[in-house]
Amino acid sequence: MVDAPRPHRDAYCVLDAEERDYLVGVVGVGPGFETILEIVAGVEFREFLPPMRLAGVAGMAADDPRRVSPLLRGVPFFADCRALFANCPGINLVVELQSGLDPRELVRDLPPGATLIDSTASFFLCALSNAVSVGAHCRRRLDHQKLLLEAIVDEVQEDIALIAASGRVVDLNRNIVARLGRSKEALLGRDCRELRSGPDDPPLCDPADPACPFRIALVTGEKAERLHTAVSADGKLRYYRTYTYPIRDASGQVGHVVVFRRDITDRTVGELSARQAERIETVGRLSSYLAHEIRNPLFAASGFARRLAGMAGLPEAAREKAAIVLEELTRMEALLKQFLEFARPTGTVVGEADVARVSREALAAVREEAEARRVGLAEEIAPGLPAVALDPALFKQCLVNLLRNAVEALPHGGLVSVAADRDGQRVRLRVADSGRGATRENLENMFSPFYKGDACEYGLGLAMVKKVVDDFGGAVEAAGNPDGGCVLTLYLPAALAGAAGR
Repeated sequence: MVDAPRPHRDAYCVLDAEERDYLVGVVGVGPGFETILEIVAGVEFREFLPPMRLAGVAGMAADDPRRVSPLLRGVPFFADCRALFANCPGINLVVELQSGLDPRELVRDLPPGATLIDSTASFFLCALSNAVSVGAHCRRRLDHQKLLLEAIVDEVQEDIALIAASGRVVDLNRNIVARLGRSKEALLGRDCRELRSGPDDPPLCDPADPACPFRIALVTGEKAERLHTAVSADGKLRYYRTYTYPIRDASGQVGHVVVFRRDITDRTVGELSARQAERIETVGRLSSYLAHEIRNPLFAASGFARRLAGMAGLPEAAREKAAIVLEELTRMEALLKQFLEFARPTGTVVGEADVARVSREALAAVREEAEARRVGLAEEIAPGLPAVALDPALFKQCLVNLLRNAVEALPHGGLVSVAADRDGQRVRLRVADSGRGATRENLENMFSPFYKGDACEYGLGLAMVKKVVDDFGGAVEAAGNPDGGCVLTLYLPAALAGAAGR
């Protein structure tokens, strides 16, 4: 590249670095002509070169088929460079492509202030064109791969986020954006601890927590995982598993961590239900054993204890001891009866139970006990509920068990309420108390036979409720929180017309 002669200044081979547009004249149509036209007209080159506009072309034969190129539409043609410069005096960049002219003569004829790029130097522009084309192709492929990856990640229903070592959000998938109800742009760059929908939602990462998988992956450079539990806003226990994968930079340092969190509530609840069913089955087998091996001796011992306690002339001290023996045997009889009732099959005959009637009868059955504990009873049954496909006696027994459990949770008084309404094709019945609430451990084990927690103890009552309701195609759900209050919900199938007794 050679500048035209200027006063008091030597010629030099660089483009002016000033911010300006270039009016280009092309002299000669040798190799690289089409590439030069593309560079002048191409928007993709504006990232590397200043804006350019083609003023004219000199030296192209009249029958040259390239004259009809879209890139030459509206561009004037001239016989030689002098005619080009005379008609386009504003040209400030001339590209010479093997025109056959002496470069020194061409330099002398350049318009004032114009810069010359000869055929040798134009090779670098052609190389730039190739580089831009390759770069554009790579960019298109990268964009395609990025769109494909984003589409795959966005279709994953779990939370996926890319977190920098500083704890700032670099990227995240659509699932997190939808759950938080904020735009992706508003979340990028934020602290990763902000990626939670509320206090009942475990943080995706917490750099201050030594047990946080994000921190473990960052410190150790190894993948990590953790099981989280949280009580949701509606009092239901939810389970999450978080996996973290470190990403190293060119220096080998962990610069980012991919965080993947999955809601495993449904799977975990299924596993817990299976374990509870296994425990219930074990208790059932034990009940059968007790019925055969213990019931008869126990009843005989009870009979002898009653006769002994009623014998005339028995010393008072012996009578008291006999009364204690009789009381303990009676308690064991009651426990054995509970075992046998639990082991007894619920049967395959499905009856029809009126929810309002069973609710009234169950409340009446526990009213005396509730009043003795200063517990109020409330009822709210929606009108027009369909009958449920459940044996009325078993339904009442289940509801009585729920009510007694709720009353026992209020040693200092309180309120127990029964409510029923429609839930799609099912009837939803809820028993709620204003008691001590339920911890996460309580919620996990509430329906296990003879579970004993920190501040509660369950016998077979709730396990019996779950067994009966499950056997009749319903479902049982527990919700609560340590701050107080617990709700047990039965989802019962509605009875179909003409299906009673089948």
